[in-house]
Amino acid sequence: MGIILAFIFITGLIIGSFLNVVILRTISNESIVFPGSKCPKCQNKLKWYHNIPVLSYIFLKGKCAFCNEKISIQYPIVEILTGILFLTYGFLYFNTILNTEESPLILGLMLIVSLIAICLFIIISGTDIKEMLVSDKHTYSLIGLGLLYSIVLGGLAFFTEAKFGMTKWSLLFFPILFTLCGIIISFFMLEILRRISGFLLKTETFGDGDSYIFAGVTSVVISLFGAGDIRYVTVLILAMFFLSVILAVILSFPLYLKKLFEAKNWALIALISAFIIYCSGYIYISNTSIFSSFAALIIGTLILLLLGISLCIGIVKNIKDNGGANLKIPFGPSLCLSGAIALIVMPILLGII
Repeated sequence: MGIILAFIFITGLIIGSFLNVVILRTISNESIVFPGSKCPKCQNKLKWYHNIPVLSYIFLKGKCAFCNEKISIQYPIVEILTGILFLTYGFLYFNTILNTEESPLILGLMLIVSLIAICLFIIISGTDIKEMLVSDKHTYSLIGLGLLYSIVLGGLAFFTEAKFGMTKWSLLFFPILFTLCGIIISFFMLEILRRISGFLLKTETFGDGDSYIFAGVTSVVISLFGAGDIRYVTVLILAMFFLSVILAVILSFPLYLKKLFEAKNWALIALISAFIIYCSGYIYISNTSIFSSFAALIIGTLILLLLGISLCIGIVKNIKDNGGANLKIPFGPSLCLSGAIALIVMPILLGII
């Protein structure tokens, strides 16, 4: 098991190195095959030993061997992140394969689909973070990956005995139909939200590619874990969307606060600070006897509600006044992160791994 996991981790590091190339050349609109690896600063062709994942960055002290310019920290971060994610998914699935009677073929296919999806998540997040650019070929590949797995799953089910009281023909078409429903629901849900929020706030709140990213994330997750009940599909989509929003708020809040300080918007900074302090106090007091009085509970909750409404109004006003300049933060990485979390959590909750 240890040898297998070590192999998976090293494979992840190597693939992570390739993902760096895909991210950068997607942004520069170059081929990912030709020319070979080169320094983006001096354009010198790199030697093979300059491309060893993580180790080359350490040995070169984060600088190009030719021009001595700094190498972006993105390279080792993407490589290590890919290696860790490959190791995580590999451990979960291989441990299940070795210790249960679940179908090794299905588990192996699920692992492969999950790893390919993770690679696409990293590429999409990388281009979105660096340039707020999302390539159609990556989002379409993500959508196609889920559809392809649904077709394969339906085919395998068709040529085996019927399950869950359904006929073989039902098993042949159900996975692909549920995946298609998930893609359509998620795409139009985010697209409608994007257009409504854009109309109300008079600025773009979501990127043009976010709806396609969400459709791709949903395609993979639904194809793996959601082909059974349309209500379950809808709940899963909503859960991933709200998780994405929470992740976006958490990840973007420090950057948003930094932009407010740069703009010297002291009124909104004071309002945010007051809301955070009051929330902390509210949570602390709720565990004491002070809120045992119904009147105190009502008053405390009303103050919290008023602070929250005031904060929302202040943020919306700030967005309108600045045309969204203080809130230009990519949403794609949060969507991808919610998908990556779902790919780990869902099989555990369903008892698959």
